[in-house]
Amino acid sequence: MMRIKTREKVTALLMAALVSLGAATESFAFTPWSNINGKWISADGKTVIEDAVEKGITVSKYQNLKGEIDWKQVADDEISFAMVRLGYYEDKDPYFDQNMKDADEAGIKTGVCFYSNATTVQEVKKEAQYVLDIVKDYKVSYPISYDLDAAGELEKKLTREQQTELVRTFCEEIEGAGYRVVVFGDYESLTKQINAKKVPYDVWYNRQGMSNNFQNRTMWRCTNKGKVNGIKGSVCIEFSFENYEDAFLADGWREINGTEYYFENYAMVKNRSVIIEGERYRFDEEGNGTVKGSVGPGSMEESRKTTSTTRTTNSARNANSTNTTNTTSTSRK
Repeated sequence: MMRIKTREKVTALLMAALVSLGAATESFAFTPWSNINGKWISADGKTVIEDAVEKGITVSKYQNLKGEIDWKQVADDEISFAMVRLGYYEDKDPYFDQNMKDADEAGIKTGVCFYSNATTVQEVKKEAQYVLDIVKDYKVSYPISYDLDAAGELEKKLTREQQTELVRTFCEEIEGAGYRVVVFGDYESLTKQINAKKVPYDVWYNRQGMSNNFQNRTMWRCTNKGKVNGIKGSVCIEFSFENYEDAFLADGWREINGTEYYFENYAMVKNRSVIIEGERYRFDEEGNGTVKGSVGPGSMEESRKTTSTTRTTNSARNANSTNTTNTTSTSRK
């Protein structure tokens, strides 16, 4: 009887030690996806996400329908950017406008998520024009995404080469208007639905967990079950490995769907006058600019003009976009 009681005591002590050891080990782990001393921590609470620059989220009507989003709380919870769901061609997310506006007011950078249903080059060009016509009215300093996962059903109708051509065409149209584009997909869609070698654009890699390496990967979706202050329920957590604010034109002219608009700090200039290269332009509420006269050298207006704003042709903008892609490709995983 004494031996049995002794064994029970020893077992209890061992169990207590194991529990204590587990608690001690857990105490050395950090909250997944948090920032510790300037380093982002992965799902296990200890592994550093190498080269991650900023943490963000993807937001859509599915978050809005669960309750009003408090974007100030979102910003205070280490979120620097939001990829906002635009939706499909002529089927805009009902909360897109609100989310873009509210995120910007909270100081959160915004990009845009688009889902394609196109089956021809003509259709995908029309989709790109639709996207550009909407996003031009918002401050966009993160990429516009083409979602490959959403094209899963189309895989039955299109060959790999056809899908590759659609993706490349969409990307060319978006970047030709001065924006950056990113191709969203998981390993399956990025390797089987398209020929990635023929789509030399940034990749937004959808892979839950720890691993995030993929050719040209500049963004990573690590989980679709994240928790962020200010949002009820789950939300997708994203990481950026690129400083996108330096990756495309913040100030200057952009040709969008055949019309030139002037941008300052990623936002279209509206309802005011701006001095550009010695000429005074008046922009209306739609962003249409009219030259109102020249400004003489030495005048106060001339001295206030921004020297960083240079009007370029569309071909020059495309060349700059290509150069930027080549320059940043060495940092892509």
